[in-house]
Amino acid sequence: MKALLWVATALLLFSSSAFAQSDSAFNLNTIAKDVEQRLGACPRREVVFKTKHHWQKEAWGPPSDVIADVKPSDSSLYPYVLTVEFNLRIWYGPERKSRTEADRDTELFPSSDPLVTNMSRNRNVYLVSRDGIRPKIREVLDKNHFSDIPGKWVSVSGTASQWVERTSWPNACWDWVGAQ
Repeated sequence: MKALLWVATALLLFSSSAFAQSDSAFNLNTIAKDVEQRLGACPRREVVFKTKHHWQKEAWGPPSDVIADVKPSDSSLYPYVLTVEFNLRIWYGPERKSRTEADRDTELFPSSDPLVTNMSRNRNVYLVSRDGIRPKIREVLDKNHFSDIPGKWVSVSGTASQWVERTSWPNACWDWVGAQ
């Protein structure tokens, strides 16, 4: 009788923990997919800037190759970490005499200068709890460019690039997903 009671208790505990685990995993998958889709839907960010001699429009994005992943963390307040990686292509308009002319540019192109990076690899890291997510850090691969191997990023020196913290832009949608 004691053995039967022990087996019934074990089955009850096992099924409860399995249900809680799958419920938690389902919610994490939903959160990760939602952030991935919202970030992937962001429009490109356009700014007009002045150099010493001219005005020019520059655009970043929209995000491409967006990938989200969730992992457990050591925190009891935020038991999971959500990492979303994405590419931002960088576009430039022609040099203009006035801000108004540069602001009107609609056709932007990648730089033809071989020393200028036309793409950046970025990642946003979020802390996740049952109450929601909050941004932890925004990073970019330092001095990066694609190597001859698709998807592999290397630094100018040929070594693997390092993630470095980057500032957030107030008018870049990808920096504010999850911050509301």
